[in-house]
Amino acid sequence: MAATPPPPPPRPPPELVAEIPFNVRRGQAIFKKYCSQCHTFKTEGRGTIRGPNLFGVVGSNSGSKVKEWGGSFQRLEEFRVIWSKETLLLWLRRPADVVPQKRQDRSCMTFRGMDHEEDCADLVAFLANSQGC
Repeated sequence: MAATPPPPPPRPPPELVAEIPFNVRRGQAIFKKYCSQCHTFKTEGRGTIRGPNLFGVVGSNSGSKVKEWGGSFQRLEEFRVIWSKETLLLWLRRPADVVPQKRQDRSCMTFRGMDHEEDCADLVAFLANSQGC
């Protein structure tokens, strides 16, 4: 018997995104410092040995970047999450609220969330604006 996919994560109120000022250049520095050890952000390429290329992640379906990269994507696809700016903000703050972890998960993604709203907003601004969103 197939397991029922979990419900999608709650959507943040629209004003949440609108109220947070952002700085794309600072977001790029945050990506370089915290994300680039495992991820790339290039118009072409699959990523690194540790994680997928995140170019084009804004607006993509959960699991699609991992699938392109060659990793295990089925569980992420089950969530049917669209990586919108709002969803990325939620995930950056509390990843387990968007994609709950299971003991048997084989992901090497050890990210537990960011403490500062400004860091989250700047990183999402970099990811979105650098790909033309």
